[in-house]
Amino acid sequence: MIIVMGAARFAAGEIDRLQGQLAAFVDKVRRRDGCISYSYARDLNDPDIIHVVEQWRDDAAIDAHMTDIGDLMDALGGARIETLSVKAYEAEYKRTLMGE
Repeated sequence: MIIVMGAARFAAGEIDRLQGQLAAFVDKVRRRDGCISYSYARDLNDPDIIHVVEQWRDDAAIDAHMTDIGDLMDALGGARIETLSVKAYEAEYKRTLMGE
């Protein structure tokens, strides 16, 4: 399994402006082959930061995803993004820390 984690800091007001387009993109990606989970979350302490957390079956699934992110790039084309970092990690299930 591949886990992707990252964060993007947007200029003030940008996330509110882009929320509908970002939500639509998340819905689309969640239906892709090999996508286990895909989420964006707004930081509770800084509303101009979005955290990205993804899980993919394998490298082939994430590579296919990365070739089809035109909707996201279109939405972000005019956005004022101040910082961006997204990294992928090879992972295996270790143990449940809370809940089920």
